[in-house]
Amino acid sequence: MPRDNGDNKHGTRCAGEVAAVAFNQYCGVGVAYNASIGGVRMLDGIVNDAVEARALGLNINHIDIYSASWGPEDDGRTVDGPGPLARRAFINGVTSGRHGKGSIFVWASGNGGRHIDSCNCDGYTNSIFTLSISSATQGG
Repeated sequence: MPRDNGDNKHGTRCAGEVAAVAFNQYCGVGVAYNASIGGVRMLDGIVNDAVEARALGLNINHIDIYSASWGPEDDGRTVDGPGPLARRAFINGVTSGRHGKGSIFVWASGNGGRHIDSCNCDGYTNSIFTLSISSATQGG
């Protein structure tokens, strides 16, 4: 139950959807309630290709699934994707992560529907190395 103070609440909420323990006092349970979670704080400073690569390549033999909700602006005008270092981190993860079984990269497709933004114009969500997820409509 993160405080809605505008600072890094999104990742905490997503982590709760994934790993909230069973039989808790909030009448909810995570989809993988026995999972262990950790956070990588990377959006508080300058974000560049090297920062992204370090986050995507962190502990590849310890982390099975990376879940990310960042990427280019969902404004209907910005098209961007991973740079060469981040692409290399993706390739290293899917080929060598999890002790050779391959890391899994789950990506949020964005919130740009109200701006007529297409999640297909995002080099992270349409990457061959990611599984992109989203809701069906803005209303859920």
